Amino acid sequence: MYTIIDTPWDTTSYIPQLKSGGVETVIRYYNLEDSSSLPEKQFGADEAIALAAAGLSMAVVFEQTGGAGGKISDLDGETGSRDATQALKLAGEIGQPHGSAIYFSVDYDYDSSADLQSIKAYFAAVDAALQGAYRVGVYGSGTVASAVQQARYAELIWLAGSTGWSGTQQMLGGNQWALFQREMEIAKPLPHDGNTASSAFPNFGQFTLGSGPVS
Repeated sequence: MYTIIDTPWDTTSYIPQLKSGGVETVIRYYNLEDSSSLPEKQFGADEAIALAAAGLSMAVVFEQTGGAGGKISDLDGETGSRDATQALKLAGEIGQPHGSAIYFSVDYDYDSSADLQSIKAYFAAVDAALQGAYRVGVYGSGTVASAVQQARYAELIWLAGSTGWSGTQQMLGGNQWALFQREMEIAKPLPHDGNTASSAFPNFGQFTLGSGPVS
């Protein structure tokens, strides 16, 4: 099992299996609301407390749809402000320490100039709303991540596991990225993806409750 996993499912009842399998960090989701297909996607305080009590660190990514399917209207300045406001609310509810990271998802292979401008507007609004309380991360393709980072709207890059997306293979050859979703759709002990951290970013924004960001 990977030491870093992400999942849209509540991990509470699986914590002993995750620990015995070598998991050290669990990445969970902030969102606007859960759906019928993913009724446990939103990370809550009870699960965060359980993970912390077991000695596991955690990290978070905001994703409602992330512009999946090419719906670029989900990613503009207005939605960036909305999503960041919700992320701050949920971070406060679980007690996420300042100085850790909140990633924001771009779940599609956008590469046109117009689309990248809209995505940069989204992250500009996110960065403005977070006001330095949390490090901003971007999840997506190499092209998207590079555009957002070069605009200085995000510090951390989490490369999506879809390695055919534009710019991803090229970025994996360097040291800009912090996380890479190396294996997707692992079934057991609960549905999850396996991730690796870059040696250049041992601190990729993970945290524990009550003790601040993980150093």
